[in-house]
Amino acid sequence: MSDKYPYFVVTFPSVHHAIKTESKLKGKADFLIRLVPVPREISSSCGVAAKINNAQLVEIKGLFAANELEYDCIYLYDKPKQKPILVDKIK
Repeated sequence: MSDKYPYFVVTFPSVHHAIKTESKLKGKADFLIRLVPVPREISSSCGVAAKINNAQLVEIKGLFAANELEYDCIYLYDKPKQKPILVDKIK
């Protein structure tokens, strides 16, 4: 499966947060959200992230805030073979 660019990858404090996000946002978002392994260029440890297509950063942050969902970081994958860009990080 080829990736459609641009897309975002959201990392979470735990797998529990990722699963909660998927279940709460299923059918609520106007964009595609699916759980994926955390890409190696983001973290070498095991984990689950959310890949989000067809969305803007403000939409993602708004939906997470409205549903009281926690996340660690949001990365933008803008083009193939380009490193992800950190666009938001919870302090």
